[in-house]
Amino acid sequence: MITLKELNYVNTFAHKTPYPGIKYAEETSQKLINAVKDYDENYKDKEYDIILSDGSQFTLDIMSKNLCHMLGIDYKNLVGEYHTPFRKNVLGIDNIPRSYDFLKLLIENIDKVLEYDFNNKGAIFNYYRMMIKCSIFEKFSDFSRFNFGVINFDKNTFINQTGLNRLSNAEKLLYVQSNEQNCPYFMMGILEEKNPEEGHEGTYAVETLFAPTDTKSFFDSQKVAIPTQILIISDIMQKIEATPAEKLALLNQYNSIVAQYGLSNQMNIYGDYLATLSKEDSEYSLIRKK
Repeated sequence: MITLKELNYVNTFAHKTPYPGIKYAEETSQKLINAVKDYDENYKDKEYDIILSDGSQFTLDIMSKNLCHMLGIDYKNLVGEYHTPFRKNVLGIDNIPRSYDFLKLLIENIDKVLEYDFNNKGAIFNYYRMMIKCSIFEKFSDFSRFNFGVINFDKNTFINQTGLNRLSNAEKLLYVQSNEQNCPYFMMGILEEKNPEEGHEGTYAVETLFAPTDTKSFFDSQKVAIPTQILIISDIMQKIEATPAEKLALLNQYNSIVAQYGLSNQMNIYGDYLATLSKEDSEYSLIRKK
């Protein structure tokens, strides 16, 4: 289980976090290896056209250039002048590779990286951040299981409701149940790519992965929708549709969030979508309308 202490270290520089011990470091590095393998097998060179229950749709690309940040690796810091000895002596490089290539080098040399970090008491990795970020990435799977909902996130609403000014500029928050007591939902913040390649205009990219302890504030007065269909675009196209059971599970999950935190229901449902579901599954009676 993720502890509050681990969560409190997420936004701290690696050299300012206490070294967690070699066992924790090894377990966390294995989660990193698994996450990158998952990316290579399930996300690389793919786009996801996601249609939501409110009739809207967007395209999501899990870009390799964002993977270091997504998984808790401080790329900009590690390619800085201070870490020149680390890059030269441990990774065997004098140049500065792209972030994805740098990440692959870390994994290829993970035993030497862990040894260096042990001797320098955590100067390279923030293991707490990496563990949590990799856990979040793992939980989202490859989107084919329809286990996530979407908050059409309005930052001004969030600020007005909470008085907090988050640094994130995410336009949508994908959320998935975490089964963690201290952070019941994991979230993936996405926003429209500012400099898309030709043919990729309007594509959303991942800005951040995080595990909020204040779940209520991210749902309060925010419009929410659930995915109903996903087109996976790679060398071939695969269209998958959420089953009635998957749709109802997400609707009931959101309904429990509304009840637990005393929120108004902001689920966006297009046309007669609910009526269609009611014909297919008797569980519709559990859904609370607006």
